[in-house]
Amino acid sequence: MIITIDGPAGSGKSTVAREVAKRLGMRYLDTGALYRTITLLALEAGLVPERMVEAAELARTADIRLEARDDDLCRVFVGQREVTTEIRGPLVSQHVSAVSAVPEVREVLTAWQRQEAARGDLVLEGRDAGTVVIPDADLKVFLSASIEERARRRQLQLRAQGVEQALEELVAGIERRDSYDSGRAVAPLRKADDAVEIDTTGMSISEVVETIARLAQERKGAQRRRRLRPELGKLGRWPLSRLVRSPCDTLLWRFAYGFLPPLWRAAFRMQIKGRQHFPLQGAVLLASNHRSNLDPFFLGVASPRQIHFMAKAELWRVGLLGRIIGAFGAFPVNRGEADRAAVRRALELLEAGAVVGLFPEGHRHRDGTLGPINPGVSLFALREGVTTLPVVIQGSEKILQGKRLRFPRVSVTFGPPLTLPSAALPKAQRAQIIAEELRAAFFSLLGGTEGGNGAGCSAEAETPQGAQVSQGLGASHGTQASQRVGEGP
Repeated sequence: MIITIDGPAGSGKSTVAREVAKRLGMRYLDTGALYRTITLLALEAGLVPERMVEAAELARTADIRLEARDDDLCRVFVGQREVTTEIRGPLVSQHVSAVSAVPEVREVLTAWQRQEAARGDLVLEGRDAGTVVIPDADLKVFLSASIEERARRRQLQLRAQGVEQALEELVAGIERRDSYDSGRAVAPLRKADDAVEIDTTGMSISEVVETIARLAQERKGAQRRRRLRPELGKLGRWPLSRLVRSPCDTLLWRFAYGFLPPLWRAAFRMQIKGRQHFPLQGAVLLASNHRSNLDPFFLGVASPRQIHFMAKAELWRVGLLGRIIGAFGAFPVNRGEADRAAVRRALELLEAGAVVGLFPEGHRHRDGTLGPINPGVSLFALREGVTTLPVVIQGSEKILQGKRLRFPRVSVTFGPPLTLPSAALPKAQRAQIIAEELRAAFFSLLGGTEGGNGAGCSAEAETPQGAQVSQGLGASHGTQASQRVGEGP
């Protein structure tokens, strides 16, 4: 789930976002700290106001690190120098709107924010988080409050840092910033059409957090009902092909399923084992090893339901191939980057109760070895209501050897669904457990040997690079988290 919290200066976005993330066990991204840090660096470099466009290069190259804290705003470092207090000072506050409005600066930091959001379960705050950065967020909140209330909050915040400033000065500064933020040409401050507005005047932090947490739970409940809806209906099959009906089935695959399975099973003397483990209803994540480009077809004819494979985007650049495999239900993913569109498509299919197939090793292993499992598979496997089913293919790597076409025996073996780790564990640890369980399942299904009697494992319907789990800013909220700006986007 992605939650965006927007609002004007002093509306309490940072504090509320941090507490919401802690309450819901999600990650928190202090976008305001990023812009304030770039503003501080631009001021020190003498780029304000004449050469502010050069601040984009600072955003790309600066060694900025954020460290989350449970009881306060995040600590901010530039290299080994801590700037937590400096970026909250009046000089930075006076110029941050102008620096933030530079298109080149926003382009760099927006790309970085989207890369973080692609990993899922994130709370981020700002002025355009729900309108520009993540316009398809699951929940958008817009906080507002009277100018006097916002000035009073900012005064208390500064006082806690040992800085005294008159309330009248703060009111005047907030009025100027509101006018500037709302009227700027690039990413102006405005409420998204589908955002929930909360007037926090007179409300405590805990009351605001409780309101947002309740909204988030309601959204999660609605998503879960959509996922489970297919299970409420009577199990059915498509005429002729006898393919088990599933949400998002495509016409071409329903037609092909009527004749392809018998042909492939006969040509390759296919052995299909463990089919009883395949759920006939509900969301399924099918995680397979990968040896051949033909593996999706073997999995397809062995499965009772249509599989929507996540496949490398390069295939869509080969003539009509992309259209054909798209008609079979596949969808593209750009490797080596945070492909939010691919992640979103996979989650949409799972939420609808369909079957999504991917190869978590990331590429083919024709030599019969098992590659490392990308922990990014947990982005889908840990979703509520999703059954993660391991499956291995053996023999497909022998079909094309050199220029010779062979018809070896090919086997497809489905294993029991994975057991999800405890939700009380940190998310990074749960992701690692899922990866280890999946590798162990592959190992077991291959007969207890690395190659499974020469069978091997591989992958090319991809797991998106942006879904990789790391110990950076994406660590669970409440643990120390760090991420370097300039290394990602």
